[in-house]
Amino acid sequence: MGPTDRILEVLEYLASAGSKPVKQVDIARDLGVSPATLNRIVKILSDRGYLFRTSEKYLVKNFTLERTIAMSSAYLAELDRASRALTEKTGGAAEIVVVVGHELLWHSRTPHPDPNVTILARGGFRRSLLEFDALSRLYLSTLAPDDLERNFDLIGFFDTGCASGREIKWLAEEEVRSRIAATRGSDFACDAVANHIGIRRFATMVQGPDNAFLHLLSIADNAPPGTGEGAIATRNREALLEERDRLTEFLANERRANEAAAKFRLVQ
Repeated sequence: MGPTDRILEVLEYLASAGSKPVKQVDIARDLGVSPATLNRIVKILSDRGYLFRTSEKYLVKNFTLERTIAMSSAYLAELDRASRALTEKTGGAAEIVVVVGHELLWHSRTPHPDPNVTILARGGFRRSLLEFDALSRLYLSTLAPDDLERNFDLIGFFDTGCASGREIKWLAEEEVRSRIAATRGSDFACDAVANHIGIRRFATMVQGPDNAFLHLLSIADNAPPGTGEGAIATRNREALLEERDRLTEFLANERRANEAAAKFRLVQ
């Protein structure tokens, strides 16, 4: 492990400790770092103002560290495999979408096999959760009713559709509540109609080993009218759930491996 990796390990350790002071000896023991190496790292970080050292060799962090997308490089490689498999199985573009605040953030997307199909969203694209399609509805259904009411103004949601071009249709508060309630507990959602550029989405969500929401897994396609709840939706749902289950199993195995490695460091 190189020096950069060591510094990041120490930063992540301190970040996970929250606001509590941490003893240097505990960091050295838990991370398997020699006291001399840790002293050098602590000096670098304290000189740059990222932490404070007390006379009792406690460390107090002076930074925040949080990954927008909490996924390992191994999991990202598995996501790439899953995306390519979904495109091959369904003929649509596979999308990985995370949630940042009140926005959907496209982490990645496979190209649609048909070059004539236009999909605006690609890696780095952001869109408000207020555009009430299958992606928004599925994520919002994971929130407790009290959190939903506290964090969102339910009169601000809208639909887009081919029938109205780029015009938006504002949704009544009760309609928003009803659609979210109908989706709550579901493992799949799809658009009943295409959006203003003719794209319909079919989606499931991936949860971590702690059952917390991690990201959406979606297929975007120019599925023709009438397929929202038909054979195409059934095929896409089966493909999505198959890949979701593989990803969930991968995450569980990864956590077990990480826990075993942490225990091994502690007994050394």
